[in-house]
Order: sequence, then structure tokens, then C-alpha cells
Amino acid sequence: MLDFGNFAMIMNVSAKAVVLEVLSAGESIHQGSLPVRSLVQAASVFDIAENSVRVAIVRLRAEGLLESPGRGEYQLGPSAQVVNEKIHGWRTVSTRVGAWDGSWAAAFTADLSRTDRPALRRRLRALRFLGFEELKPGLFLRPNNLKPGIEGIRTELHALGLDPEASVFLMQHLSAEEELRARAMWDSPQLEETYSKLHGELSHSMDRLEELPLDASLREVFLLGREGIRHVVLDPLLPNPLVDEDKRSAMVGTLQDYCDKGTNLWARFLEVG
Repeated sequence: MLDFGNFAMIMNVSAKAVVLEVLSAGESIHQGSLPVRSLVQAASVFDIAENSVRVAIVRLRAEGLLESPGRGEYQLGPSAQVVNEKIHGWRTVSTRVGAWDGSWAAAFTADLSRTDRPALRRRLRALRFLGFEELKPGLFLRPNNLKPGIEGIRTELHALGLDPEASVFLMQHLSAEEELRARAMWDSPQLEETYSKLHGELSHSMDRLEELPLDASLREVFLLGREGIRHVVLDPLLPNPLVDEDKRSAMVGTLQDYCDKGTNLWARFLEVG
């Protein structure tokens, strides 16, 4: 069970994080905009002071992450909407995964400069975000099981920050040795253990949320829900037989129910349901 005795420090719950995540949930419970008093009320659950919330709002507006549709009301700005849509894609993750025919999506970066450190960080972040691992220097692979196929993977990689000059292509017929090494690049047992662990924690928490005081249930659903979403967003979405897809699907389904429960709890707390 999670220890919430020092949740703000352990999970780094900042005023910015609360404002952004509550407004994200607000898209489901109040057309996306909330008054300042509701944001202050939400932050109070995490012992975050009103002044900290107001400072966070000013900074988020300056960064283009918030906008005000009316006096004293705020909603996610265009920049935050793009990120929000990307993150909330976890709910439809099952529709992204197709049957695996044994081929590989490959990205070749060996001929790209490694001296431009920001470009290198963007490159590696994009590849890791889509579950690529390095088979040999400059050659990254992942199973070719993401819809809509290699063209979609190429487009998404470049949108995420992979260099436009990087080659992204379909690779088949690896040598027997390379095939074994490729299939072993991911820690499949650890992934499956995480699926099972999260599924159990989410199920246990969901069963007891109604028994907790409302503010305690909000803290728990916020922190555990965020942990689950982070794992799904960063999951490499491997196919059978590299990982047990049923375990992943069970965890994601439970997480969907859990987050729906959380949205209802926030609506009740903010009295806008």
C-alpha cells in the first residue's frame, strides 16, 4: 500500500502539477474550465497554499499552458492541449497495437552527429518514447506491431523529435543471433511484474476509496492514478510472445475504471458534478 504520510515530497506534487491535472480532469466534468477558487480548493488537498496556486497560474499562463476564457476562470492552453491529448492517448492504447508478423521497425542514426547534445537528447527521447532499443551502435529496433505501421511510426518519431535525416524503415530476416538479441532487449519479466503489481494496487485502492475520507481518497486516486498512467504512456507496447499482452490489457482496463472513479470524486469535491 502507498504511504501518503509525506505524499507531496515523495511524489513531487507541485502547485503546477495539481492545476494542470485538475484542469485536465475538468475537461470531463466542467467543459474544461474551472474558477480559481476550485483550483485553490483542489490544491488544499495536498496542503498547497493559495498563494502558491496563484503564482503557478501566472507562470503557466506565461508559458502558454493556461488561458482564461472568462474573468477568474482558467482552462488548458493550446500548448498544454497538445501534451494532454498525447498523454490521454493511454486510454486507447489497445487500438494502437496490432498482430506482430515478426518484422521490426528500425531507425538508423549512426550517421547523425552526436556532438549536438540537445539534438541527441531529443533523438533518444523520441526513440525511447516509442519503445525502441539499440541492437547495435546507431541501429534501434522495436517490433513492427504499432498501427498504422511503419509510415505511422516514422511520422510519430519525427514529430517527437527524431532528426528529419534519420532513416526509419522496415527490417526483416535478422540473423538467428541478431533475432535472439533483439527479442531480449526488453525486460519482459519486469514489465509483466509491473502490470500485475499495478493491477493489484489499483483494484485494492478502488475497493476502499469510498471508505476513506474524501480528501484522503482524492490524494490516493491522484497519486496512484498518475503512477499508472506514467507506466502506460512509457510502456513499449510489446506484442506476444515478447510479453503477456493479456496482463497489460487487464491493468489498462482497471486503470481506466480507476481514473473514471477519480474524475467522479473530483467532481463531487469541487461540487461541479
